[in-house]
Amino acid sequence: MNRRITKHILVGLSLILLSWGILGVVLSGVGFGGVEPMAQDLSPSLSSQDGTAQLEALSIWIGRSTIIENISIDAELFTWNSGGTNLAWSDALFTAIDIGCFAIVIGTVSVGRREDRRLQKLRDRVLGEVTTNPGIHLRELHRIIGCAMGALQYHLRFLEQDGHVISLRNGNVRHIFTPDYSSDEKVMLLTALARNPTVGSILSECAANGQTTQAVISRTLDVDKSLISYYISSLLDADILRSVKVFGREKPVLLTDWARSAIDCQGILVH
Repeated sequence: MNRRITKHILVGLSLILLSWGILGVVLSGVGFGGVEPMAQDLSPSLSSQDGTAQLEALSIWIGRSTIIENISIDAELFTWNSGGTNLAWSDALFTAIDIGCFAIVIGTVSVGRREDRRLQKLRDRVLGEVTTNPGIHLRELHRIIGCAMGALQYHLRFLEQDGHVISLRNGNVRHIFTPDYSSDEKVMLLTALARNPTVGSILSECAANGQTTQAVISRTLDVDKSLISYYISSLLDADILRSVKVFGREKPVLLTDWARSAIDCQGILVH
């Protein structure tokens, strides 16, 4: 909101200054020199007087000459003053235009730099959250950052183009990582799935107890067995868990070797 107010103030000030300059152009073009032609029209009356006129005519001529001379002098002074006014308007014009352009440039640069700092600050926050929470999915990141989803996707696209983050899709869910987290997509998928609290708890039970059954996990976690069965099926398909063949009993499950190694090395269950 403050950025918008500042931008509007700068634009308004610039428009006022530029309008003042345009007014100076108009007034400079019109000028105040309309009296000078009048004096030029009156001056020929002097040359039209007859030098051999009678004394009365000469007296009249002298009186008219004095009046016309005064008018001519006044017209010249007025014209000079008009030129000074035009000059003043010209100076005001260029000053107003210079100040207006300067205000626009400074305002644009200032607002642009503030916008750049704001964008960089937001991108740093996004990168910091991804670094702290590898495998975080887009909607969770959106809830933490608190910006618009469109803005978040925009920044993530640029961060990914610049190589600061990488993404992994699991179904319709997009998970975000830093490039130095892992180059193995299976490890990245394990990390992404473990961010689900129920899945993380299932993996923790398997890591702590070795092989275990869905019924035991359901009782331990106090979660409906159908939900436990759904998640375990997904983990079996991803080769994170494997089942143990036992005759006549429910098949226990346990972590695969690579999954156990990844959990220990990456500290996945800590997240």
